[in-house]
Amino acid sequence: MMFGSRAAHGAIAVCLGALLLGSGARGAAQQAPADVMAPPSGPPIEIVVTGSRTEERIDRAANATEVIRRAEIEKSGARDAAELLEERSGMQVVRSFRGSELQLRGLDPEYTLILIDSMRVPGQIDGAIDLTRYGVENIERVEIVRGPGSALYGSDAMGGIVNILTRESKRDFEADAFGSYGQRNVIDVSGTVAGRPFEPLRLQLSADWHRADAYSKPGEIDTRVSGRNQWSSGMRITLEPDERHTFIVRGSYLHAEYTGVDAAAGGAVYDRTQLQEQPQIGLEHRLQASPLVRLVSRVNYSQFRDQYLQDQRGGTQLDRYEDNREHLGQLNSIASFAWSEAHRSTLGVEELLQQLDSERLSRSGQRFRFAAFGQHAWLVYSQGGSELEIVPGVRLDADSQFGTQVSPKLALRFRPFTGLELRASYGRGFRAPTFQELLLRFENPSVGYIVIGNPDLGAETSHGVDAGARLFNELGELSLTFFRNDLTNMITYVLTGSDAAGMVFTYDNATYAWTTGIEAAATLRVRDELSFVLGYTWLNTWDDENKRKLQGRPTSRVTGNIRLAHPGWGIELVARGALAVGRRFYVPDDVASESGLGSTASEHAVVPKPLAQVDLRLAKHFGRPFELFVAVDNLFDAGDAYTALRPLTVYGGARGRY
Repeated sequence: MMFGSRAAHGAIAVCLGALLLGSGARGAAQQAPADVMAPPSGPPIEIVVTGSRTEERIDRAANATEVIRRAEIEKSGARDAAELLEERSGMQVVRSFRGSELQLRGLDPEYTLILIDSMRVPGQIDGAIDLTRYGVENIERVEIVRGPGSALYGSDAMGGIVNILTRESKRDFEADAFGSYGQRNVIDVSGTVAGRPFEPLRLQLSADWHRADAYSKPGEIDTRVSGRNQWSSGMRITLEPDERHTFIVRGSYLHAEYTGVDAAAGGAVYDRTQLQEQPQIGLEHRLQASPLVRLVSRVNYSQFRDQYLQDQRGGTQLDRYEDNREHLGQLNSIASFAWSEAHRSTLGVEELLQQLDSERLSRSGQRFRFAAFGQHAWLVYSQGGSELEIVPGVRLDADSQFGTQVSPKLALRFRPFTGLELRASYGRGFRAPTFQELLLRFENPSVGYIVIGNPDLGAETSHGVDAGARLFNELGELSLTFFRNDLTNMITYVLTGSDAAGMVFTYDNATYAWTTGIEAAATLRVRDELSFVLGYTWLNTWDDENKRKLQGRPTSRVTGNIRLAHPGWGIELVARGALAVGRRFYVPDDVASESGLGSTASEHAVVPKPLAQVDLRLAKHFGRPFELFVAVDNLFDAGDAYTALRPLTVYGGARGRY
């Protein structure tokens, strides 16, 4: 741990030295090229941060970046990050009593990295972050980068990265209030106030409350969707003492309680309560060291506490209480160098310290990780509207639990003429084993199995390729992308024997799988009256351990978003939808283990009917300050035995702004 810390501090010193050199060179040759951040004339071009870990123009990003902006978020009617993403092309939100998890390009949720303001968040449950924790009221935009991102972000970015960026006030004073109520006591209330008390300082405060009743199928006692009662608060302080320095302090606290009922096969009924708490505090410093050199440093601490209570009705033998606490500390420093219009570099170092305390672990889990990474964008050719750019990158991770990983990548961007872009990339990704997989010691004598962690596990690895084309103009765009991911050394359950308590399982790097597919999307914008986005994803998968397709992935998925507006009347209609076809599930004929961990004597595949989700929202705007709306979620009341969706829900509400 001391070695890693010294190495990190040395790498940071190197970056700072480069910054001092950059700030000292003030001659004409050191002036920032006009093309680095914005074009010399015309409207400003959007700046994104996720694809390169530093600010860059979206049209210069070698990895195609999808951006969901604040205006689109408000018009969508989505109430949390899960609803916002579930009807996007190539993305599938899987809902269960645990919450909402994201599958990207057919990969399980643990292979997609979820970031808040470019920092990792704690609180994975079974490897996944529950996206319903994050209400949209405090989201400024969401940036999505598909494909392996381990060359910049390290573990968990094998399928892609979703970066949720929180709101930032720009005006001297502004306020925003939102409230809605719907069937089954679905309540959403939020408020934000922000301002500039004096010139260098900006303050922002926000709070929200969300609740909904639990949902069970008619005639069933067990809960398909948990009841939720959640509130959170947040603050942001921005200080800009001069043109070179920006300091940002962010803090938040989340409190969520989930309740439900579980019915076991033997007739036992359990009342389930889950309480989650998540405090977070972070400091960010942005330094424009010279016109050519920019440094962003962040330090962040967050904690996730998950308390789980299982109360058996009419008995106490199977009662269970768990208290799991995860601590996550992060430090990173990223320097970007705009050498010229043709050369841009990013260098960075980061440290991560993680600790998990849980009764289910054989001992407290502690992990330290140091990483150094870099990438260089070389604009090989640029003439008129034609450009060719090559972007290589590499990252080195040294982890106290599983050793060292090297993650290279290579991306190409070619624009033969204005209006057409071709992109291709290759990346190696990895996922570090979790504390549960390394240290778990869990016994369930009532069912008859034991799970024991394996401290000798290695990281899962992947090789991913992308190739795509994008045709665009001021009215819209068309895009087509091919992707392939090959996963090796995947961690899976292995039966090692049995003892008096039952079958004994452990984890091992024993599986290979792949996903491949095509993503297509079309966007059309006709002034302020009409816009639509139509997406299609074809997906094929393989699970080599079980010699079958991966479970639950639709072969074809169609997504759409249509917006109709009458600016003169202030009326706007938004319809969002998704159609999933070809989902495949495997149902055991004779279960060898009720735990679901072991193999089955025999099983058969079930392909449910196509699943169609449609949401509608009708709004009446009274200028910018006030809006009334009514909406319907899950218009066709979709859902089946394999998909936990909240039934058709009608709700309405209002938004006010100042």
